[in-house]
Formats: sequence, C-alpha cells, structure tokens
Amino acid sequence: MKKVYLWLGIAIVFEVIGATFMKYTDGFSNWIPTLIVILSYAIALVFYIFLTKDHELGIINALWSGGGTVIITVAGILLFHESTSFTKLLAIALIVVGIVGLNTKSRYKKKGESVL
Repeated sequence: MKKVYLWLGIAIVFEVIGATFMKYTDGFSNWIPTLIVILSYAIALVFYIFLTKDHELGIINALWSGGGTVIITVAGILLFHESTSFTKLLAIALIVVGIVGLNTKSRYKKKGESVL
C-alpha cells in the first residue's frame, strides 16, 4: 500500500508542475513552459493509469484531484499572490478532511475481494 502513496505523490507532483507552468505559457506562445506543461501532465497521467490498474478508480481519482487541488491552490496563493479568504481556506481544509476520510483502511479492499 505504501507504494501507492509514492506513485500517487509522483503523479500529484507532476500535475502541480504542469498546472503551475500553465501560468507561464502565455496561451501557448512561450514554448518552454508549454513543453513542461505537456510533459508534466503526460508523466502524471502515466502514473495515474498505473495506479488505477490495481486500485479503486474513485478513490485514486479523488486523492489525485483533491491533493493536486490543495497543493496548486496553496501554490497560487504563495507564488502568484492569488486571493485568499476564510471561505477558500475552509474549502481547502474540507478537501484535506475528505482526503483523510478516503484513506481510512476500511475503504480499501483487495482486488477481487467481495464487499459482503
């Protein structure tokens, strides 16, 4: 199970790199940031596809998108001085609570295992 978190972490890091560099592409006119975006998302997608092979799609997708959303929102606030508010911080906290809730052991089952 620990390998899942490593692969998921790698996928999230590359997703965040891709999303961050989108800000620098200037609508695809800056080629280096554009290539970084394309390569980062391609790498993230490869890890994501491998993760969904042996694990629940819904759980992996929620962890991937939720984790990426939290990190990129914080990066936007810190790197690009994007707005922050109580509501935004509360929403980030709720996403984190959802990620923790989805990671409870009772939610995972082995491949082929019946839920009954």
